[in-house]
Amino acid sequence: MSKTSVIAEQGKQEIVITRIFDAPRDLVFRTYTNPATVPDWWGPRNLKTTVDRMEVEKGGVWRYIHDDPDGNVHAHHGVYHEVAAPERIVNTYEYEGYPGSVGLVTTTFEELPGGKTKFTEVSLYPSVEVREGVLQSGMTEGAMELMDRLDELLAKLQSQ
Repeated sequence: MSKTSVIAEQGKQEIVITRIFDAPRDLVFRTYTNPATVPDWWGPRNLKTTVDRMEVEKGGVWRYIHDDPDGNVHAHHGVYHEVAAPERIVNTYEYEGYPGSVGLVTTTFEELPGGKTKFTEVSLYPSVEVREGVLQSGMTEGAMELMDRLDELLAKLQSQ
């Protein structure tokens, strides 16, 4: 299993997440953009994820809902600005618990030799302060767990 890298340079407004998946780019892209598979990998294991909306096209809307064991609901949403399958997606991201802190997310899927894929996600926030708030919310740990779960699902899908 590859290690997830989360880089947030001091004084910058962005967070960069990278991961090498031992799976072909088409499979990684399809799994990442399929509303049927998103609940299997998006978010922490202890939360139930529901895809409320997922229109993977320019101008399309997405909204995911997390239910925690205590009955709390956490929703996340955004709009797709660009979808170039299977290379790139550009969308906004906003946690509904902190409205107004919208990030612009560019995700690329780079085909590597040996049937591997380099996943890179660059999230740009409106200010360093907003980015710091995202990091302090536990985003780094959450992103690592999410990427581990996606890696596990990709391995399972390839073995079927």
